[in-house]
Amino acid sequence: MKLTVETIQIKDLQFGAETCFRDGILYVNKEDILAFAAGEPCFDTLKIDIARPGDSTRIINVVDVVQPRCKISGNIDWPGVLTEEYEIAGSGITRAVNGMGIVLCQNDTYWSRKWGSFDMSGECAAINPYAKMPELVIEPMAPENADFRDYREAVRRVGYKTSVMLAKATLGVEADSSETFDNETQYPDLPSIAYSYQIYSKQYDTQNYREPMVYGNAVPDSLPLIMQPTEILDGAISLCGGFRCVTTYEIQNHPVIVELMRRHGKDLNFAGVLITVTSVEAKHRYLVSKMAANLLKEVFHADGVIVTKGVGGASTLCVGAIASEAEKLGIKAVPIIQILNGKSNLAIECMISEQNVDSIVCSGTYYHNFTLPPVETLLGGPEDALYLSGDDGVIGGHKIATGDPAKGQVRSTYMKQVGLMSQVGYSYGMAVDY
Repeated sequence: MKLTVETIQIKDLQFGAETCFRDGILYVNKEDILAFAAGEPCFDTLKIDIARPGDSTRIINVVDVVQPRCKISGNIDWPGVLTEEYEIAGSGITRAVNGMGIVLCQNDTYWSRKWGSFDMSGECAAINPYAKMPELVIEPMAPENADFRDYREAVRRVGYKTSVMLAKATLGVEADSSETFDNETQYPDLPSIAYSYQIYSKQYDTQNYREPMVYGNAVPDSLPLIMQPTEILDGAISLCGGFRCVTTYEIQNHPVIVELMRRHGKDLNFAGVLITVTSVEAKHRYLVSKMAANLLKEVFHADGVIVTKGVGGASTLCVGAIASEAEKLGIKAVPIIQILNGKSNLAIECMISEQNVDSIVCSGTYYHNFTLPPVETLLGGPEDALYLSGDDGVIGGHKIATGDPAKGQVRSTYMKQVGLMSQVGYSYGMAVDY
């Protein structure tokens, strides 16, 4: 499949009387976004703000960051999520907007303790791609009795509708750049490289919520699924506020897929993408790893495979098992993982014990600690909100929060800081053993 992405680079993001793009500035009318919320019965209203690089601003309860994008031809926007109809994503022309993001905050439902934050200034901002551009921050306010499933999916719809609206506002202007992603032609004389992409971690299901993220459908027990690389870049995978170190923005600009596409036909043959989910049962993990390796060999005819995961624990065991089974079939496998313990070394904490997996890339450690200074502005939660660690929050309506005031000095980790660590490579950090 062939996908062309046209890109507009904006100079600034501002509120205005109408949503439009003029003289390099993207203007946003709040009322246009509030209109999206009016159609969501689980919302009372929205809070909408702009956070700028260098501001003394902390954004909490972050569940996603989205890039403004819309289809120009060849498909529909977010099939299965914003529409009841389906088309296979990944073809035609897409318009993308660089220079801003849409930050979705969700502070009123189950599992809030697991969601992230980031500062627009300070130590973490220096290495955070999201702190380097203005962010449109949307915080939907819900009644106390709102069902967290309905709320979660409504937040996603409002975020994606805003994404499409802002991208469409730029359609009257010629794109600054254009890039076509195409691996339709295969090159048998080049080494054939596949990508095994773990998209879902069932170990963090909450109240048996099965996150609908493949064309708006749930996938917690899926067996390996073959997808076109351009599908993933173009809306086939849609997050719904789940617990994983990745955002929609990262999927829309998926560094592993983009790099493999750019090198296709030059020094490698990009064979395709295999989608997997975390197996929390050993029996399912054994089957998935065997099936994945067989598909890599018999369908992709891969010489090598890159394997990435969702979060930690069982997810790491899964990528290790897939890499090991691939190696048994003569396929060179490289898992990309994150370390779960900031006080240990890579050899102890990588959790992959298969002896035939001898090449591992580490993109960071979840629990590297930061002390962040007080901020003047807090977005994504009330002024008296607490900065919650992984063991704090609200479970089943019972408040167990023990964190520090979120506007004050706080202790944070890589995992808590959205944008500092990405299993697909959209980050600046990495783990180093001394």
